[in-house]
Amino acid sequence: MRSMSFSLLVLCLLLTGSSAQAYESENVQQLQIMSDGFAEIAAEVKPGVVAIATEGTVTTEARNPFKGSPLEEYFGAPEGRRERPREGQGSGVIIDFRGEQYVVTNNHVIRNADDIRVQLSDARFFDAEVVGRDSLSDIAVLKIDAKDLPSVELGDSDGLREGEWVLAIGNPMGLAHSVTTGIVSAVGRGRFGGEYGSFIQTDAAINPGNSGGALVNLRGELIGVNTAIFSRSGGSIGIGFAIPVNLVKHVVGQLVEYGEVRRGLLGVFIGNLDPLVAEAMGLDNTQGAVIERVMKGKAAYKGGVKADDIVVEIDGYPILDSTELRSRIGRTAPGVEIELVVLRDGKKKKLNVVLEELTEDALAENSSRQEEDESQGPLGVNVQELTDQLAKQLGYEDDYGVLVSRVKSGSEAARRGLRRGMLIQTINRMKVESVEDFADVLEEIEPGKAFMMRVKARGEARLVGMRMPMD
Repeated sequence: MRSMSFSLLVLCLLLTGSSAQAYESENVQQLQIMSDGFAEIAAEVKPGVVAIATEGTVTTEARNPFKGSPLEEYFGAPEGRRERPREGQGSGVIIDFRGEQYVVTNNHVIRNADDIRVQLSDARFFDAEVVGRDSLSDIAVLKIDAKDLPSVELGDSDGLREGEWVLAIGNPMGLAHSVTTGIVSAVGRGRFGGEYGSFIQTDAAINPGNSGGALVNLRGELIGVNTAIFSRSGGSIGIGFAIPVNLVKHVVGQLVEYGEVRRGLLGVFIGNLDPLVAEAMGLDNTQGAVIERVMKGKAAYKGGVKADDIVVEIDGYPILDSTELRSRIGRTAPGVEIELVVLRDGKKKKLNVVLEELTEDALAENSSRQEEDESQGPLGVNVQELTDQLAKQLGYEDDYGVLVSRVKSGSEAARRGLRRGMLIQTINRMKVESVEDFADVLEEIEPGKAFMMRVKARGEARLVGMRMPMD
């Protein structure tokens, strides 16, 4: 019995070992297949990614720091405007568009360049001509005198999912045709400043010189143009951004046809829905874009849009936040009628709006009003009148005061806990019943002096101590 049991045990161990080896071998084969797949995609796409070198001049104003002092005679230096050469580098992607071939890159790669040269994967160089450029999307289109170039197939970024594998190909630090891999970390990330559209976020390594390069999926299709990174050191920390290819297609089409991008103008100031405001409105989420102000006489005003409306749909597409609203409007041509679905007083309302054109004058007007809005004074806080509608929405129906509409990050107001949606009722025991009252009372407080505010939020009032910042 013991001999038979021992034999069975040995047999089981042999079978187990064989099974483990077979399992390990199968895993290695699968990994090899995956590795081969990445290599094949890189080999297919790399010829369609180019290196871009730029040359230009930078004008600076030279000043003599010793001017007017006894040392001027000994350390004097000529003053005036000086020009010095400036070189830059980046990446680009060759695409086929309407029967022609173009090189797509970032506008910031070729900005202020006098000469632009494109180097192909086979080491050939070509001088490039600018077809068009667009600072608001950070896209530029170039043309080179060459035929039958290798190109990267255009994909579809609208169906992109978080977690998908992607490859980034470009020329980081001048290292031509480098390939990195990662996943899509997020979609719909907000852009910077006044830029239009959204970003794809990826953890595929993107470094200086990658700008304008390709972000491709596992089918070898272009799904984004690499453009920026978030970094404290200047190198990749796994937070990179790419412009979605569907926005690239739209901008390229406009630049090729018109030499510029024609965008729709709604004529509003927008923001994201605050959780406190959402709660006060009886909503269970913060999806949508809040209309903070409607510009008189513009498209939204003519279409019946009002301040405090929450845009939740455009032409049947759900609007998750202000970034998506800006993207949809920016990708719609002027003169097109759109259907907005807004939440007003807890009810959905459909509005038809004919978009106007975002001209340079309109953009300048918008920027000046934005700067005016963001002129938050020494405390870093904007306030607005407490209208009957806002009082009803936020639960301040029997109260007085001014409503905090915006708080600048890092400001005195932010450090002391002021937040959007709070009600400021008194300053140093003086009632504040209007925006004018608020400005008048603060004007009397000297820099460096401590003072207190009575603020109210969620039905509770409290005192907040502050110190007027020094000039």
